Amino acid sequence: MLRRILLAIAAAGALTSAAQAHGIWTAQRHGDLAIVYGHGAGDEAYRPDKVKSAVSHLVSGETRDSKIQHQAKNALVEPAPDAVALTVTFDNGIWTKGPDGKSVNRPKSQVTGAQSASRSIKINTTILKPGAPLKPAGTDLEIVPLVDPLSLKMGDDLPVQVLSGGQPLAGVPLYVDYVNDGHARSSKTDADGKVTLFVRNDGLNVIGVSHAKIAPDNAEIDQTSYFATLSFTLPHGED
Repeated sequence: MLRRILLAIAAAGALTSAAQAHGIWTAQRHGDLAIVYGHGAGDEAYRPDKVKSAVSHLVSGETRDSKIQHQAKNALVEPAPDAVALTVTFDNGIWTKGPDGKSVNRPKSQVTGAQSASRSIKINTTILKPGAPLKPAGTDLEIVPLVDPLSLKMGDDLPVQVLSGGQPLAGVPLYVDYVNDGHARSSKTDADGKVTLFVRNDGLNVIGVSHAKIAPDNAEIDQTSYFATLSFTLPHGED
């Protein structure tokens, strides 16, 4: 009952926010691992060259490059055979808000009467198998699980830490179930960037967080906006 009340409060608070961030995550599509771009249940087309890197993490802590396969409207990824986690970086380019309040995918200098401009970077870490190293991937923004998510079940507590540039990021709420309930937010991270969530789904789980960094003395953008996700899928039994 308490958790239902907390979820209702989080959802109501999130509806007051004007920003609706898009993120990326990975999910199975017809037997392949696809890089999904969207918000909530949305699964939108994108230029596959926006996927800039895909790094496999091994249980030893070593990393390997992953194979990115460009499709017509998206990209697939093939992790290393022994990968236990995967980190994908997606550069969505510069988005400038014009005088009419609408954003276009062009630099500030190319938009007459531009109000503001932001470079949009999306980052995802997927836990693929049990035993993934519980350590930072070294990206600009990330959600680090403090216990192995694949050792848990639906309803279990999941403590995480949010890092920006390798440092704890305090005072930010997380999207607790980004795909199925895109408005619900957690309480804010503490001084160490930590917050305890719980596993929402018996299946795909995607957790998100956003953060922006001001870009001073840059004629093309005012800030760089990051949206990071942590995803994992609890295994189903054989049908």
